[in-house]
Amino acid sequence: MQLSGSIASGMSTNSIFADTQTHWAKDSIHQLFTRQIISGYPDRSFRPNNPVTRAEFAAILNKAFPQATPVRDTINFGDVPANHWANPAIKTVTRAGFFSGYPNGTFQPNQPIPRVQALVALVSGLQYARDPNPTPILQQYYDDAATIPNYAQGAIATATRQFLVVNYPEVKRLHPNRNATRGEVAALITQALRLPGVPRQYVPGWDIIAIEPLFDEADSFTQGRARVKLGDKWGYIDKTGTFVINPQLDEAEPFSAGIALVRLKQNIADLSGVRSRHFSARSALALTNSQKAESNKVEEYNNYLDEQDLTPNPNQLPSTEIRGVWLTNTDSQVFNSPKNIAEAIEFLAETGFNVVFPVVWNNGATLYPSRLMRDTVGLEIDPRFTGRDPLAELIQAAKKVGLAVIPWFEYGFASSYNQKGGRLLAQKPNWAARDIQGNLLTKNNFEWLNAFDPQVQDFVLGLILEVIRNYDIAGIQGDDRLPALPSEGGYDTQTVQRYMQQFNREPPSNPKDAQWLQWRADLLTDFLTRLYRQVVAINPELVISMAPSPYPWGLQEYLQDNQAWRNQGLVDIIHPQLYRRDFTSYKQLVDRLVNDQVNPVQLSTVIPGILIKSGSYRISSEDLIQAIEYNRDRGLSGEVLFFYEGLRQDNDTLAKALRSRVYAQSVPFNATSLKAQGFTHRRVGAEYRYIDRFGNLITQPQFDWVDSFQEERARVRMGYKWGYINQTGQLITRLAFDQADQFAEGLARVKIGSLYGYLDLSGQSVILPQFDQATRFSQGLAAVKVGDQWGYINKIGQWVIPTQFDQAQFFSEGLAAVQLAGKYGYCDSRGQLVIPANFDTAGSFAQGLAPVQLRDRWGYINPTGNLVIEPQFNAAQPFSQGLAAVKIESFWGYINQKGDQVISPEFDQVKSFSDGLAPIRMGKRWGYIRNLFEKSQ
Repeated sequence: MQLSGSIASGMSTNSIFADTQTHWAKDSIHQLFTRQIISGYPDRSFRPNNPVTRAEFAAILNKAFPQATPVRDTINFGDVPANHWANPAIKTVTRAGFFSGYPNGTFQPNQPIPRVQALVALVSGLQYARDPNPTPILQQYYDDAATIPNYAQGAIATATRQFLVVNYPEVKRLHPNRNATRGEVAALITQALRLPGVPRQYVPGWDIIAIEPLFDEADSFTQGRARVKLGDKWGYIDKTGTFVINPQLDEAEPFSAGIALVRLKQNIADLSGVRSRHFSARSALALTNSQKAESNKVEEYNNYLDEQDLTPNPNQLPSTEIRGVWLTNTDSQVFNSPKNIAEAIEFLAETGFNVVFPVVWNNGATLYPSRLMRDTVGLEIDPRFTGRDPLAELIQAAKKVGLAVIPWFEYGFASSYNQKGGRLLAQKPNWAARDIQGNLLTKNNFEWLNAFDPQVQDFVLGLILEVIRNYDIAGIQGDDRLPALPSEGGYDTQTVQRYMQQFNREPPSNPKDAQWLQWRADLLTDFLTRLYRQVVAINPELVISMAPSPYPWGLQEYLQDNQAWRNQGLVDIIHPQLYRRDFTSYKQLVDRLVNDQVNPVQLSTVIPGILIKSGSYRISSEDLIQAIEYNRDRGLSGEVLFFYEGLRQDNDTLAKALRSRVYAQSVPFNATSLKAQGFTHRRVGAEYRYIDRFGNLITQPQFDWVDSFQEERARVRMGYKWGYINQTGQLITRLAFDQADQFAEGLARVKIGSLYGYLDLSGQSVILPQFDQATRFSQGLAAVKVGDQWGYINKIGQWVIPTQFDQAQFFSEGLAAVQLAGKYGYCDSRGQLVIPANFDTAGSFAQGLAPVQLRDRWGYINPTGNLVIEPQFNAAQPFSQGLAAVKIESFWGYINQKGDQVISPEFDQVKSFSDGLAPIRMGKRWGYIRNLFEKSQ
């Protein structure tokens, strides 16, 4: 009876064959039996020592690998008639490449299959590349290597590398020409399927395998943990290969100082379900495969976003043009009736506009029914609109003509205009902002709420969230009063105490003091960060729009650091109010904005505000068209006009000019493009966490990108800018750097503009940005580049080795690889070239040796420059724990410091040893090997 086919009558998948209970392959037999790949005899025996015919082996392969890809056309063998019981299986596995048959066109189905043929069939059908240099590995693992047929040597070497071979009872004797038994075939198939069951002492080379190759990716061990990936999820294993944190993480970093950084979906409330000491890699792999089909649709979109570069590239995104106008309830009749609203919206659509910014928060009242206002001050809506909902009316009208609606919270943190605080402060006097004399903060007749008060912030944010939850809108907008506060404010008791707690001194009496100014501006930027996150958490498609005063005037007068807003990606579009009454002045503001304040990547988000009417002033048609055309010339893809009534004056003169010229062709408002240019995808759906070795939460940083801790500091990024946090998650620097590296020896390399400098652990700049390139510090020195030459500085920025090298690496074991005239040598810490520049490439010294390349081969030198291991390798890594990974032809192995091959080249990819283990890749899977040789060096 063949091995493959239906299970014998009356036998359950839990049965144990009477004649396999003490057989060495019993677990393999059970694995395949339960999967219905093999079966037993009617007498409930298995007969594990009986031979297997070629037809029976073909049937087993057909069952074991049903998804095998055809690689050739069907072969019709002369000795396999159509009615042969195994004919379908033989045809299928032959098409898949497992078999080719004999040169005379026969298959010989009834011939017992030798072990060598079974292994060659597996290597061929699984499409493993045959080893082009099989002799070393065959001689290393098999005492009877000479008996392996020539045609099979490459395949047997590959089978050995893939751990397909099972030799019982002597692991070093292959017996290639002996007929394979039923038990042996079960073991071979079990190995090929990567199933447990084969006693590892019978697998050649398995003594070096510490953790079986099961992972899609794997990293080196640090502090007893290694991150590994199954499918598209990361987890952490211990040195036994057991998951201590299950593979449910979207991102994961190695442990450092007992802490690891991970990123996971926000719907995983905690890691209690992720931690497990009894979750095996095999069970995780099975779980991953079973869940894949269900999660593919959700994961596809998230993976697409996460795989993108963190910095959006507007050149790869669909372009959009923004043609906007502000709708006010001051000096305007638009909101007086639903009819007026409908007429205004239809007029704007006909003129070529694609988005409107209607006021919804003005002078302590809303233009929509607000439950929050009703509960806070007893006023549900501006009394002029009682019984109506102007916002809903406007949205309905805009939908009919395809205009986007972005509600404008005009008053922001201002409570009233020329009303001594108005109704809000009458109800909430403790919400008042204070100047240095303790008076109600007033500027240009506007009275102000305390924008730093948590209750006030919650109130204003509540208004915004109320609108986005209740109305179908495209986004929300703040302006020169949101977030803002006159710089004369901040002297209330609460804010003063907060400043004193941080700096141990009173705030400066000069409200324009640079540090005091920036500190308060940063508090408002923090509020905008919170606003952005809460809005997109509710609806990630909403556009965050701000219309601040121009920088730096807005910073100095209203604490609006809109440059930080752009740099940190806190706005999807920004409309600086470039309000000037002649084109020349407007042009100057645009030029300063484009040339000095906005980098090219951010340019697509900048949509200036243009003043077309104020009091008796109205812009001329010529100046308006010229301003819009200049916007496009400078790469600004839109504008917002203040305000609607200016378009209607003088028989719609401005509207007619727009309609006939720059707005002649309609352009839809493209919110999707705007959002794709921003950072919403990094702020919704997943979150960063720092965890301990068992998955417990330590801190939860709120940044777009976060790194692991080094020297108790971690670099973080918001939008386009980097900064650093301590282990409590607090920023120790502003988010001000264009690049930032991890700390090393107490200093971190940072980049501002095009130049590099260094910070200390307190976040202070100790070496000002002045270098064209730079490396991290190592052994007290850092390589830096000025012009086209490299040299070395010490930790106070003094030149120790003047610029003289074409390339320079960091110091290791007292030496650094440097390049002169296209060749590499090594200099010491005094700048002396102690090893002449004779090498094509050179690596760092580790454990007394450094990898060097001469022509197309790698070897190793000692600190005197002598070649102690001759160049002979295709690639080479530094030594670690007494061994170095080297590549010979297509495979990686390891050598000792004498150059002896202690681990033969049998792996597709490897990493260095750490904590006694090294990650290795075999085929598509990663596992770990142990270092059996370090103590013997």
